[in-house]
Amino acid sequence: MQVFKVFYKIVPRKFLGVFLIYTIIFVGLATFFSRSGLNQTENAFELSKVRVSVINDDHSPLANGLENYMNSIARPIEINRDEESIKDALFFRQTEFIVIIPEGFQDKFTSSDHIKINTMSVPDSISSAYAQTIIDSYLNTARLYISAYPEMPVEEINTRVAADISTEVNVSFLNIENNNGNGLSHLNAYFNFLSYILIAMLISMVGRIMLIFNNKELKMRNYCAPLSSKNYNFQLIFSNLLIAFIVWFVFAVLAFVINKGTLNQTGSFLFLINSFVLTVICLSISFLVSTFATKNSIDPIGNCLSLGLSFLGGSFVPQALLSDQLKIIGVFNPIFWYIRVNDAIGELTSMTQSSLQPIVYGILVQLAFAIALLAIALVIIKQRRQTH
Repeated sequence: MQVFKVFYKIVPRKFLGVFLIYTIIFVGLATFFSRSGLNQTENAFELSKVRVSVINDDHSPLANGLENYMNSIARPIEINRDEESIKDALFFRQTEFIVIIPEGFQDKFTSSDHIKINTMSVPDSISSAYAQTIIDSYLNTARLYISAYPEMPVEEINTRVAADISTEVNVSFLNIENNNGNGLSHLNAYFNFLSYILIAMLISMVGRIMLIFNNKELKMRNYCAPLSSKNYNFQLIFSNLLIAFIVWFVFAVLAFVINKGTLNQTGSFLFLINSFVLTVICLSISFLVSTFATKNSIDPIGNCLSLGLSFLGGSFVPQALLSDQLKIIGVFNPIFWYIRVNDAIGELTSMTQSSLQPIVYGILVQLAFAIALLAIALVIIKQRRQTH
């Protein structure tokens, strides 16, 4: 076990400080995100009123009805009707939407050459689109009433239209954490963020150790030693696996220390399994990076990989907010599958075949990534050995 002994003589001297720094930073950030990150999801809804200015040149019952309705549901803003004042009001955002009802609007409302209402709005304003929808709804409904009841007074039509399109519905928000009652949301946030720190830490530690063992002079010395290449590689892989397991175990324990009361919850062990698979992936990535990185470049490469894979995988931003293009690209990112499995575990309410199927599938995909990355790294190492 010469390789194993040398390996663990190097680790405490060279990388104990790195491990402690990463761990302290992670614990601080994980505590912050797991406690406050969930509150970023709004659980309330409040209808905002659009700032609307109506310039009524018709003053007919229909035009007055539309103006009164707009003023009732929006925030009316008085502006001067000259062109310069209108442009200034839009430019300085005094109003977001201007409605100009032309003279003769009601007289030609149901005819084929009806006069359209002129509107102006702030560019790319969502609120103005909402106001335009309200106007279209009001006028379309009024047109239906006039067609169906031509003898009905316009004032009554205004009343009916306002009543019809003012129908409101109650909106309720589903609080997943409270509904399933398992309190896994905090664990979900913790393990999602863990992907970033595991990649950065293992590349920094394992990658650097492998750089030492991949030193040409050291390898030539080992070839002369009474130790078979197979035994040498076995001890090296076993040592790396052991250090990865220790790192994973520490963060697994911290997960339940920070999130007290979640150890016995349904799905907690699935987070552990998924994070362990992630550790194997990070170990494979570290092996691969060590085949081409140098002592000076391994830390920048590790930071780029950890940040890039984590951002694209959804560690920092919920996958639901990622664009369709990023989700397509994410299929080729092992962290994307890791986060997807975590999110599926976080939404578990019961252990059924249908609920476990996407979790098992995601874990198998991650294992396939780990095997592929490790195979590529071993092939490169073997080719270099033959070259030497």
